[in-house]
Amino acid sequence: MRRLPVFVLLLATLTACGQSGDKACPAIALEEGISFDVAPEVAAGLGRVSIELCWAGDCVTKAEPAGEHVFIPIRGLPTTPVKTTVTLGDRKSHSLVVTPAIAYPAGEACGGGVPVAKLVVTPGGEIRQEP
Repeated sequence: MRRLPVFVLLLATLTACGQSGDKACPAIALEEGISFDVAPEVAAGLGRVSIELCWAGDCVTKAEPAGEHVFIPIRGLPTTPVKTTVTLGDRKSHSLVVTPAIAYPAGEACGGGVPVAKLVVTPGGEIRQEP
């Protein structure tokens, strides 16, 4: 008879754990902005990465120290096409249209999505957007 309460408690615990449909969301976040993956041979000779983004009649200019991986935070970044000018160090400027997309740090179900874009700088110094 003493085993019955222990068995019921064990069964209730196992049943509750097995039927949980809730996904635990980690406490992480993303920041709005533009990330760069720069080819090592290009990154080695750079001092800074500068970017000018223009949308809705306003422009934002930012710069960060160069490296193989650079992130430039941009508040208010839209998810529509943005006229973009990138300058790598003292080299010539590259113009392109960038379309940021909403990214989620732990999946859409966990929320926290922000607009981001990823640009890649090739070994030849060309710049393109990657999905």
